Amino acid sequence: MCCAGCSEKNTENITQETEEIVYEEAQNSTEWNNKGVDLFIAGRPEEALQAYDKATDIDPQNIYAWYNKGNAYSYIGKYEEALQAYNKTTQIDPQDANAWSNKANALDNLGRYEEALEALDKTLKIDPQYANAWYNKGAVLEKLGRQEEAQVCYDKARELGLPAA
Repeated sequence: MCCAGCSEKNTENITQETEEIVYEEAQNSTEWNNKGVDLFIAGRPEEALQAYDKATDIDPQNIYAWYNKGNAYSYIGKYEEALQAYNKTTQIDPQDANAWSNKANALDNLGRYEEALEALDKTLKIDPQYANAWYNKGAVLEKLGRQEEAQVCYDKARELGLPAA
């Protein structure tokens, strides 16, 4: 996952120990998305998903809520649901490199390697400097037995500053 959640507010002070997150006043999609981010960061992904659902029910075009929903589903290992959320994200904004990258990760986790490569190629078309996408492409190519191509991707990731490549 690229980030814990995309929000329009400062989330630095949210901790896993957060006992109660109250948003009784949440009345719009942004507020519900922000509640979801708080819940996710507090280690409560299932509750976060409920907040993201409310956000997307209110505003089906809320790209942040769809993206965060994908992250939460990925976190709990529900990759098919994550893929659906990332699909919606990339429909809303086809130029969202993070969404394409996370979509590729969901596809990879589902064993759909060729589709994961397609999503990573879209990611890299949008942002050729995305080091993690280069690394992930190498990992998928390696799973497909394409070692030489994988090494080229790992080298590119390292060139872009990814130390673990």
